[in-house]
Amino acid sequence: GNFGHFMVYAPANQVDARNYGVARYGMEVQRLCDVLERHLAGYGDFCGNDGLRPEGPRKFLVGEQYSVADIACLPWVLTIKGKGYDRPNQPRAQDFLGMDRYPNLNAWADRLTQRIQVQRGMRVCSGAGKPWLEDGHPLNEKSLSKGPSKL
Repeated sequence: GNFGHFMVYAPANQVDARNYGVARYGMEVQRLCDVLERHLAGYGDFCGNDGLRPEGPRKFLVGEQYSVADIACLPWVLTIKGKGYDRPNQPRAQDFLGMDRYPNLNAWADRLTQRIQVQRGMRVCSGAGKPWLEDGHPLNEKSLSKGPSKL
């Protein structure tokens, strides 16, 4: 939110304010990414223990299955990793923030974007419509009903 505003929309003639906002909110984005990275790496057990859990890294944010927590956080991460906060003649947001230093967060985002349901949802949000409603489309419900659907 705030990082994106200062990175993309802050007036070019307000350099000091823009730089302050990008630095301040960029550090907050990095802090949040670090929290997600440590959580996905398997640190903490929700009982006060902060060491690695015996089960190892987590595949999802809450529990052992895809949930609304994953649905809510994924678009934010994809905006940072993608072109959402990029602007001509400046570093890419993902490079500026050092997104490559979060291997578990990146693996989580990559894993979720492989899900057909996520691909469908992201396509609708991009304004591309719902082509899977057409008969014969590989993402049509008739095609998906041939096997178990995984949200």
